[in-house]
Amino acid sequence: IDLSTGILIDEKGTHRDSTAILRILPYLGFPYAIVGRVGLSLPQPIRDAAYKTFARNRGKIWKLVKGTIGIKNICLEPYRDRIMGLKEPLDPSWGFLTKH
Repeated sequence: IDLSTGILIDEKGTHRDSTAILRILPYLGFPYAIVGRVGLSLPQPIRDAAYKTFARNRGKIWKLVKGTIGIKNICLEPYRDRIMGLKEPLDPSWGFLTKH
């Protein structure tokens, strides 16, 4: 299993990449449920290309979002048991703290 990608196992089977992420969004309620449904209506090759582009640049994107809306670094330590493949040291480009 490639731990660097999103994977979802649900009642319809195993999903990865854009399909996994978009199938999770309805569980987050409005407006994410709409984004998930619209996203799933796009052809999978287009969705997966966008997903992979985002994945390659997620650290830069996350830092930009945090700077724009003014949120501080997040401590991952309480969630360590929920994150598969978390390696030490955590890549600083993600913009997360690993200790309180």
